[in-house]
Amino acid sequence: MASNASLARAARRTSARPVVSAADTLRRKALEKLTLAIAKAVESASDETLADIVGSHDLRHALVVAPRDIAPEAPADLEALKAARERTGQFREDIAKRAGGMFDRSHVAEMLGVSAAAIDKQRQRKQILGVPYGAEIRYPAAQFGDGEVLPSLKVVLEGFADMNPWEQLMMLTTPLEGFGSHPETIFQTLAKRPDTIVVKRLAGLAASWTA
Repeated sequence: MASNASLARAARRTSARPVVSAADTLRRKALEKLTLAIAKAVESASDETLADIVGSHDLRHALVVAPRDIAPEAPADLEALKAARERTGQFREDIAKRAGGMFDRSHVAEMLGVSAAAIDKQRQRKQILGVPYGAEIRYPAAQFGDGEVLPSLKVVLEGFADMNPWEQLMMLTTPLEGFGSHPETIFQTLAKRPDTIVVKRLAGLAASWTA
């Protein structure tokens, strides 16, 4: 029969072992599976998809778009994917037209008299809006006026928080009532150099759209 001392030593050894719960095991396996899925998605991703992921401020959006270039298993899925891409492309073309076209980074840098690196920093600081466009980031023309960024644009962009840049642009180019004698976009309102009260209203609207 084991002595009390040997039983105590066995108990100590048992209690020293880390306890792995079923939830921890499931979480680890899920992480392994997701890591493989993300690696496959990135390997299959087009330049446009990669740019969309890199330009996204919302991790959930990045996860949604990451697998869209993985070859579907069924012909019906392939047709659905093709149709979705066509709708996305048409949507972006329409929004780009509403925004007065798109400038590339070098054009914006020259217009504002700064370096290309400075443009990247301004975008990251929400001073200007950049959207994924093909394999690069483009800048909506309507956010500039007389060679400058529209006044108070940063306040509105900060209100959008981490909303997808294309969704931000859609909101910025949608005519709204209550800011003029006729419906006008946020870009148009900002171009009139509104007072602080109006700017706060616009920022509040932007924040409400992210809820």
